[in-house]
Amino acid sequence: MTQDHLPPDFELRLKEILPQRPESIFEPRQYQSFRINTLKISVEDALSLLSDRKINFQKVDFCPYAIIVEKSAAQDLLKSDLVNDGLLYAQGLESILPVMALDPRPGERILDLCAAPGSKTSQIAMHMQNKGFLKANEPISKRVYRLRAVLQLTGAQAQVSSIDGRRLKEHEGGFDRILVDAPCSCEGRFIINEPKSFAYWSVRKIKEMSHKQKGLLLNASRLLSPSGILVYATCTFAPEENEEVVDWFLRKTNGRFDLTPMNLDGVKTYPCLTKWQKRTYDIRIGDAARILPDERMEGFFIAKFTNSYYK
Repeated sequence: MTQDHLPPDFELRLKEILPQRPESIFEPRQYQSFRINTLKISVEDALSLLSDRKINFQKVDFCPYAIIVEKSAAQDLLKSDLVNDGLLYAQGLESILPVMALDPRPGERILDLCAAPGSKTSQIAMHMQNKGFLKANEPISKRVYRLRAVLQLTGAQAQVSSIDGRRLKEHEGGFDRILVDAPCSCEGRFIINEPKSFAYWSVRKIKEMSHKQKGLLLNASRLLSPSGILVYATCTFAPEENEEVVDWFLRKTNGRFDLTPMNLDGVKTYPCLTKWQKRTYDIRIGDAARILPDERMEGFFIAKFTNSYYK
């Protein structure tokens, strides 16, 4: 199969977003990544166990608690006690990055606004060492079961709620850090030989997602403490869901927030857009990050906000 099987409208849009794209970005990933769950085992002990069991793995240069395993070997590992007991957790490298940008600390008050299935929530709890207050909100009730299962598996402690993130009320004192891993059109997860991955794609869906994302991000800003950190992330290419949301948010909050540049050494990125379909975006958007899909990870977008008055 070739990339011609992707939706034609998507192809046309992508040529403007990523003119020189690698031909392999929509091929199946060659590796499965795992997060070592330090709530249950140390990084050193986990690596030792893997070596003792003759499991071939590679360390990840930008994340000390992540490893990658070739897909052929990963199937056995996924069925092993290491995964079934929650010592290792299968999580995409791109999914690990937003929490690294959030940089949670023990003892803080933290909100994961769109929490299911729980990968990032449990990663946040790991950074916090289960010390502090972590709220995991998931508006879709049937996904709450999956969220609770992941929290139980990994030993992560969090207060779970199921409310539309646009209507969640203020927490007393505000949250120190908030993650908005927003629902999106998922273009960064398209796989050419998996038509189901792009079967529901449309420009209309992009516009619907953009509207919802703006509401989520704006409400998150109301829940944040004055000196707090807010991270916004999607797994899509669409500028309407990335740069446009960030640009809208910066204008809507009247100079209250600035973007913070992120250190993504070892991660393949490409430039954020400054213009899209006659729109010109705030120049600060260059401090956000677009993650380029490769053999290890899917496409992602991450923006980190801090209060401009508390620098």
